Amino acid sequence: MLIPTLAVLLTVVHPSIPAITVQDAGRASSAGNGIHEPARIPEEGQLPYMCDPAICDGILAGERAARLGPYRGILQDIARTNFGRHRNAEVRLKGIRRLETLSDTGYLFAMPDVYRNEQDDVRRAVIDHLGNSGEVGQAALAWTAVFSKNADMRVEATAAIRTPASPAVLGVIQIGLRGSEHATIDQAGRLAGVIDAWAAIPHLIATQYAADPVREKRDLAWIAIGTQRSYVQNLIPVTGDGAGAFQPVIGQVTEGFVMRVTDAIAIIYRTEVHHALVGITSRATGTDTSGNGWSFTAWRDWYNDEFLAIARARADAMTDAQAAAGFAEDERRKSDRPSHPAE
Repeated sequence: MLIPTLAVLLTVVHPSIPAITVQDAGRASSAGNGIHEPARIPEEGQLPYMCDPAICDGILAGERAARLGPYRGILQDIARTNFGRHRNAEVRLKGIRRLETLSDTGYLFAMPDVYRNEQDDVRRAVIDHLGNSGEVGQAALAWTAVFSKNADMRVEATAAIRTPASPAVLGVIQIGLRGSEHATIDQAGRLAGVIDAWAAIPHLIATQYAADPVREKRDLAWIAIGTQRSYVQNLIPVTGDGAGAFQPVIGQVTEGFVMRVTDAIAIIYRTEVHHALVGITSRATGTDTSGNGWSFTAWRDWYNDEFLAIARARADAMTDAQAAAGFAEDERRKSDRPSHPAE
């Protein structure tokens, strides 16, 4: 595997069903860790998944449960009872201890948003609780790092995510990079860069920039280039006592053209994603990869021709090192066994 890990499959439920605990989720996923093997970036078609799509479905179900279920209301009751600016330390600590007993998926996903504006002790307790809540907690931390509107919560959540990246964290990054909001994609790219998520490289390559069509049904602008000439287009008779005259009416003729702009496409360069891509690949290979620039083709060819070979060689070396460590441990245990002299 490109990113070896013993992480478990995230399990979440609909709000109407009793939540499954983190331990239950671990027992449900002992068959594998859900991270896909690195694959070539195709010339056309869909990018390779970072992890099992079922993990992404579970993450989205967990977020939906937190948003639509009863969890937010219960957390808000705790905030009203135990937190706020005028609560003493003992009351606040009692509320924090109560938060630490809540381990259902809906609670874990809802906590960062409900308590995003609380004081530092509460926010820190929430981050610590998620960090100690296994794979589901890691998913909630990653969701906060990518989707939270509170910059402080994003920073704290990012710092609490374990490395190497677990399947649930990769699933959140995949959801973020496949989103439609530029800010969300930037934050997902930033998280991938901080935790060195190699599995995200194909998605970072594909999301460095985007073309946004303008959907307004009217002229967006117009440009006129021409020359105007004046001439007398009419005369108005003017009479007076014993006198008469003509008042000229001046007309203008324009020669040239008018260009109407009725459609446009704006190219958005996502600098956060680009910097994360260059950082991950440069650290992984020990070389400066910024020469690939912003070109999708250059990055795709580099990834397919060079990076995959490096990743597989490193994965093989890690497998050999783990096998050697296991053999050494077995030998140590054998040498530690007491010897029984023959009778």
